[in-house]
Amino acid sequence: MLMEQDEAQETEDPHDRKAQYTYEELLDRVVNVLQANNPDLVEKKRRNIKPPQLTLLSSKKTLWINFQEICSMMQRPPDHVYQFFMAELGTEGSIDGNQRLVIRGKYVPKYIESLLRKYVVEYVTCQMCRSPNTDLDKDSGSRLYFCKCRDCGSIRSVAQIRSGYHATSRADRRAARNAKG
Repeated sequence: MLMEQDEAQETEDPHDRKAQYTYEELLDRVVNVLQANNPDLVEKKRRNIKPPQLTLLSSKKTLWINFQEICSMMQRPPDHVYQFFMAELGTEGSIDGNQRLVIRGKYVPKYIESLLRKYVVEYVTCQMCRSPNTDLDKDSGSRLYFCKCRDCGSIRSVAQIRSGYHATSRADRRAARNAKG
């Protein structure tokens, strides 16, 4: 009779461990493994982007002082951010030697900040997991931009930057006249 009990114990599957662990223990093990291997998935860090620092350069120009710093915080190339803002503002501008943005026109920081939020929603934040940890890549074949999330792995195409209405100025007419003759 003892031999029958020993044989019955040996025939049980040694890999059948679900009877040995409770649900809470398994859940704790999964969380511990996630924390050890990838702490960013368990603890979400909130990234705050500094508000834009604007000063009036002259009566018709606005200087965005921390433009380069904000671009590096968003991990986006300054050229792409520059194109977005020029299209949204419907004006012209340039990046000076100190990587500051000079914009033609008078703008208040609240308006630039609202456009910055719009840029973050469209081109930085992942729509699946809401993580700002994304890359913006351009496909050379289709010339489309793709936003790839480093956390959840989702990929989505983002809209092209389109310039809005641009009124013909005196300088534009003069340049066209000089180009003809």
